[in-house]
Amino acid sequence: MEDLLGSYNNGQGDFFMRKKWKHYIDRMLTFALIGILLPLFITIICQRMRLEEVIYGTYDAITETAEREGGEELEEQLPFILAKEIRADAEDAALMAQCVIARTTLYDAAARGEEQPAAFSEEELRQALGETYEKTMERLETCVEETSGQVLSWNGGYAYAAYHAISAGSTRDMSRSAEAAVPYLPAVECPADLTAEGTLSVIYCEETDILKRCGEHFAEADVSAVSEIQVTERDAAGYVQQVMLGEYVCTGEAFREAMGWNSACFTITQMGENVRIVTRGLGHGYGLSQNEARAMAQEGTSYEEILQYFFPGTTLVTADQIK
Repeated sequence: MEDLLGSYNNGQGDFFMRKKWKHYIDRMLTFALIGILLPLFITIICQRMRLEEVIYGTYDAITETAEREGGEELEEQLPFILAKEIRADAEDAALMAQCVIARTTLYDAAARGEEQPAAFSEEELRQALGETYEKTMERLETCVEETSGQVLSWNGGYAYAAYHAISAGSTRDMSRSAEAAVPYLPAVECPADLTAEGTLSVIYCEETDILKRCGEHFAEADVSAVSEIQVTERDAAGYVQQVMLGEYVCTGEAFREAMGWNSACFTITQMGENVRIVTRGLGHGYGLSQNEARAMAQEGTSYEEILQYFFPGTTLVTADQIK
């Protein structure tokens, strides 16, 4: 009886073993078949897609449609960026020049995958403009349309379209900068900026205020008196290039931003326990001066001429011409 049961159990074990092996072999054959056929299916599909592209020209159409849709989305942002960057009551030519600058920066940032220019939201702009919102938006949108997707180009790529509100009487020369020479950003005269409202700022503050800010923004600097803050280099336009905070060195632009001053064209004068700071201009001073651009527009200068004045050597092209 035990032999019979043993034979039965062995037979049953062999049966399940054979079934298990059959299942295993079937799976292996299936995987092998998939491995052989999958590349073939992919090749067939790809070849069919490519054939359709060649016959019907769908590849270029799809690409151009994607680029156009992306461009349209960026163009829709421009009025809100423009409103953030320049006064909406600026002259048409000045607005259009700024629009080209904004578009250049926007498209360049999008191409690089970098942060895009700051913009108002629709709600913020409605609140800021109130009853004039519709009229102002119509004007901004007209500027976007009339500049027809134009950007500033240098050597086939996007130009560095720098701008600021008011210069100190001349824009800063970046064409010979040791750090990063930009040939199309030379110093240009801005006579209207010399008498512009807001160009001159005089601030009086306590010495401790400046020392506190130095400690907050320049932790490595060991400064205990304003007399230890020395301007050691200026550019031809009068902007501070380098500042010594004791033994610590920083740029004039970094220092003025830390202090919250209007520009790096500044002087510091100690007057007892107080300090007088005089600044000229508003902004970093590179590229287009919005105030001078407005003065030029009032005299009948076109936006193309304004851009060539501040960015000599650049060309106006549409974004699809950029490499």
